[in-house]
Amino acid sequence: MKLILITGINKGLGKELFAQFVAKGYFVFGVLRNENIYNELLKTKPHNAEYTLADISNDNCIEKIQQIIGNRELDLVINNAGIQGEGMTLETATSKEILDLINVHCLGAFRVTKAVCNNLQTYNSTVINVNSRLGSIYHQEIGTFKNMEVSYSYRIAKASQNMLTTSLRLEFPNTNFVSLTPGRLSTEVEYNESAKRIIDFWEQGNFKNTNGILEVPNKMTEW
Repeated sequence: MKLILITGINKGLGKELFAQFVAKGYFVFGVLRNENIYNELLKTKPHNAEYTLADISNDNCIEKIQQIIGNRELDLVINNAGIQGEGMTLETATSKEILDLINVHCLGAFRVTKAVCNNLQTYNSTVINVNSRLGSIYHQEIGTFKNMEVSYSYRIAKASQNMLTTSLRLEFPNTNFVSLTPGRLSTEVEYNESAKRIIDFWEQGNFKNTNGILEVPNKMTEW
């Protein structure tokens, strides 16, 4: 049975990915930080799933994740957990908000990968860092998103996560490190369809190291 780790499973894309992977019979480790939701999920925990109450914005999540994974080999890690920013201009953006989002989007993915790095090195695993086309410095520069209201903190955090993905790819050539944008997500139907596309793409063995931000099946946004 293939083993999968997903962060941010309490809502949105993470929740849908978790549910679909479990339904397909994979063993899935789900990471979330909301204690109330965690306690509710435990009441109906599937036999092929485990939950971890851990906050990826804190270093103590590393030990918590390591404890539940043990020495088992992971086939897939999806760093999905994220938060939104608010400040759209230099005047309204704050250094605290920017640091908070970098801490979740970039350092959160860093912490999770650090926790499971020994579970990835024995064979060809895949690590997906859920990103956004808004993390592309190139497309910000040429004005692709100039009419979109997007926070400074979100753009900066996603761009920093892309550098993390590239750095990890260079250090661990036997692991696929992928920066992935899930596409437009605003309804339950879109979450469902995006999760299905991602899972189908992975099951077909199509995720490979990418030089850019991938939207499955074949749309690539330059860094």
